[in-house]
Amino acid sequence: MDITNDTLRYAQDAIREILYLYVDMVTEYGGFGHRLETGRFSPFAFIDAKVLPPPGYVFGLDEALLHAGSAIAILCTLSDCWDEEESVSFSWPVIKAAKEAFDAGRFDHLPEIKLAFSLGFGSDFAAFTKQLEVVYQNHVLAYFRSLGNA
Repeated sequence: MDITNDTLRYAQDAIREILYLYVDMVTEYGGFGHRLETGRFSPFAFIDAKVLPPPGYVFGLDEALLHAGSAIAILCTLSDCWDEEESVSFSWPVIKAAKEAFDAGRFDHLPEIKLAFSLGFGSDFAAFTKQLEVVYQNHVLAYFRSLGNA
């Protein structure tokens, strides 16, 4: 989805949901945990969205936060799948859609997150959870650290 005047409100709502997810991750689990509140937005619409304000305008959206946060919301579902099924199950609609997005290269601009998906679609749960910690440290916690440096 391109973020234009017509879709700006949806992107702002997505950012709000992502920030709520990040706070939930930090305060409740200190990382990825089962049944995190991922919000009501459609993360697939934003994992590789382009922010396209009209000439001379700025929307003030953090495109990197929108991309990473959307992908992390999907990773939360993949983590839940592993918790509940003890393996990856493509019978879950979100997991099937995530695999299609992965195969289409929609996570390529997020290398650490892409690796987490690759491992999550595999059979090594320990490697997957280890990479989830990397994603948490380098995206969720790093986002909050960046606010302290602003």
